[in-house]
Amino acid sequence: MENPAVSLLVAVYNTEAFLPNCLQSLISQTLTNIEIIIVNDGSTDGSQKIIDHFARKDGRIKTIQQENQGLGAVRNKGIEAAEGEYLAFIDSDDWIDPDYCRAMYEKAKAEEADLVICDYAVDIQDTGKTIFPEIGKLYAGKPKDAYITDLLKGRVSGFSWNKLYRRSLIEEHRLAFPLRDELENIEDQYFSFRCLLFANTAAFVTKPLYHYRVHLTSIVQKYQPGLYEDGLALYEANLECLAKHGGLQALEDALHVFLVNHALGSILNECKSLNKNPSAEKYKNIRRICASPEFRRKIPAVDLTAFDSKKKLLLLLVRWRLVPAVYGFAALYQKTIEYRMKK
Repeated sequence: MENPAVSLLVAVYNTEAFLPNCLQSLISQTLTNIEIIIVNDGSTDGSQKIIDHFARKDGRIKTIQQENQGLGAVRNKGIEAAEGEYLAFIDSDDWIDPDYCRAMYEKAKAEEADLVICDYAVDIQDTGKTIFPEIGKLYAGKPKDAYITDLLKGRVSGFSWNKLYRRSLIEEHRLAFPLRDELENIEDQYFSFRCLLFANTAAFVTKPLYHYRVHLTSIVQKYQPGLYEDGLALYEANLECLAKHGGLQALEDALHVFLVNHALGSILNECKSLNKNPSAEKYKNIRRICASPEFRRKIPAVDLTAFDSKKKLLLLLVRWRLVPAVYGFAALYQKTIEYRMKK
């Protein structure tokens, strides 16, 4: 039997409200030579019943159940089970256009690309608003390093789900997602960076084929404990990776911007409205981030044009060690972000 052209790997954890829409979009693909691998990560709602229903409808669906192990373990399980020439990751509360697989696969074959990146739509459920970041138009035809540089600088996001990966690329370089308690907050960035680094070619599809469903709590307010430490570990892992594979000189400046930008984002993270820690605990965490030697050493080395005016001011307050001012301004900055998203 012919191997599938594309393996769609679906991570499921308690998403019964959105799962039917997601799975219907997968079985409705115009490219029919696909397999759909659904990994249920210990859901406690009705997700498995929905999975079973769709598996009975479509023989291309393979199902895996496991105890809850976290997103990294789920995606690694899907990679191990995949047989397609290419694979893609789908979050179970999202959905894809009917031509997602066909357009991505045809682009990969036409350009002999190891990696294909498509534009996407951000569907904000709380407001009904949809945002269309135009990634393809910005980077199509440019050297791959331009995209990697902007990924490190935070100008583009390191999502794993708007990409098609050649399976042999992942196998050849033994690429995998970090497991729970390793880089839990930013496992996508770890994986995407390495795939981009090792890919022979990165191609772009300039259509929003992937629909990323978000809630205000998931993109603005959700508090991530240990976020700074995860980013610091990712910085050090990427530094080691680039040194080993000869790309450090070209990307070292961008890597420094990543650490500084991540530290500023971690300060804002402490001020999110869903962070229910006492103010003293928030202040303590912000002070710890501001005092981090790795962060402070990079501040003089980065080009301030990489940051907007608000982050420049926040960075200056950090540099001057004015921690109370850092806390006050970060709290106001984060409230502004949340207000704008609600509007």
